[in-house]
Amino acid sequence: MSAQLVDRFGRRIDYLRISVTDRCNLRCQYCMPLTGLEFHPKSEILTFEEIVETVQVANELGITKARITGGEPLVRRDLPQLVRMLKRETDLQELSMTTNGLLLAAQAEALAEAGLDWVNVSVDSLDPKRFREITRFGDLERVWEGIERAAQAGLTPIKINTLILKGFNDDEVDRWVELTLDHELVVRFLELMPIGEGVKLKHLGSFANLTEIREELIARYGLVPARPARGNGPARYWKVPGARGMLGFITPISDKYCDSCNRMRLTANGELRPCLAYDVHVKAGEAIQRGDRAAVKRAFLRAADIKPEGHHWEVGQTTRTVMSSLGG
Repeated sequence: MSAQLVDRFGRRIDYLRISVTDRCNLRCQYCMPLTGLEFHPKSEILTFEEIVETVQVANELGITKARITGGEPLVRRDLPQLVRMLKRETDLQELSMTTNGLLLAAQAEALAEAGLDWVNVSVDSLDPKRFREITRFGDLERVWEGIERAAQAGLTPIKINTLILKGFNDDEVDRWVELTLDHELVVRFLELMPIGEGVKLKHLGSFANLTEIREELIARYGLVPARPARGNGPARYWKVPGARGMLGFITPISDKYCDSCNRMRLTANGELRPCLAYDVHVKAGEAIQRGDRAAVKRAFLRAADIKPEGHHWEVGQTTRTVMSSLGG
């Protein structure tokens, strides 16, 4: 490694989230509007070869872990081929994927054979009607089938991402806790972030303070700290003593973790975004598409240099860009 990605605040960046598309087969109410969203033209979307070469440059700078995201990554044709290329042609030590699960059953085995390590699946309710309401088109039974196929294929640990909203699904927290007792699932609760459509979500439910909910669960269930076998993200993990699974709490508002952020995002059209909360980014798409590795390296270093110290969501800051365009 000729250099290391270290920002102005001493944080080492070793984790890249790779968006392969800004399109999705759902329209979750906190993520995408139902209509009117403009997508990147196909000519701007990075090819698999361009993504692999970009990751190779990132490897030279100390990036060792990556997660494939979207939009919904499984709407990108032949995605297992990208996984295979990344595993064979880069120095990534871990490669995971975040998905809504609708297309997972059909592709889980191919993804595992290609070398994907594990999957994160977004499931915001255990109730089919609520699930359809928040996702607009979601089929909960189909998603659970995908989770089961992924587990059978060895894409473990299966991590479930669940956005908790006060007045909408916060009454399901205990059901999720109980699910971890007998299943090797990592259920991760997320706080609502004021990004794009998430700012407008008051009609469905409101912000739920997961730090407070975690303290309540510790008192009620005797939760003890835990640590998953794999993972790169900001969740803090706990479990019920003796449970097969565990719980994660992602608390960007109530208990910020900006000081330990090790992430950068590569969008589907080649932007390097150092922080989810801001629209600041480095346009690397043209350099990537012309194969200028030196320019791509400079783009990574520049993105690290402009990485903010932290967000200010807790005091009213909002982020205009929709989540599906940011790469999750």
